[in-house]
Amino acid sequence: MKVILLEDIKNLGKKLDVKNVSDGYVRNFLLPKKLVKIATKEAIKGLESQKAKLEQQEQELKSKTEKLAKDLNNQEFKFKVKIGKKEEVFGSIGKEDIKKALIDEKGIDAKVLLEKPLKTLGEYQVEINLGKGVKTKINIILHSQP
Repeated sequence: MKVILLEDIKNLGKKLDVKNVSDGYVRNFLLPKKLVKIATKEAIKGLESQKAKLEQQEQELKSKTEKLAKDLNNQEFKFKVKIGKKEEVFGSIGKEDIKKALIDEKGIDAKVLLEKPLKTLGEYQVEINLGKGVKTKINIILHSQP
């Protein structure tokens, strides 16, 4: 039986794919859970316009994300850290600290790609993933607290 997937289904396909599935699986599992609808000619025509609309929205979102990446590129975020008499840093700045600063200062929730926490004073370039395959780098500056 040909069906249109209304959601991503593991081991079957992505949302809006047209798949050929056994009748029993459709009747007993997929239809009662409203995961699919039967692929009629009208439904397939509607599907094509829906896919085009989704694709356009996806492109708009990606272009907005790329613009945001350009705006954020090499932007500076400063962190004050306590240091000891021998210039050793107490504590560290990690992914969560940088993520919180991005949210607080820019309202951006992005994934921070940092291998290990920053534990020495100085300037660092940290890569962030904004989603949709768009990454950029921001500058993190650690300086001592007065």
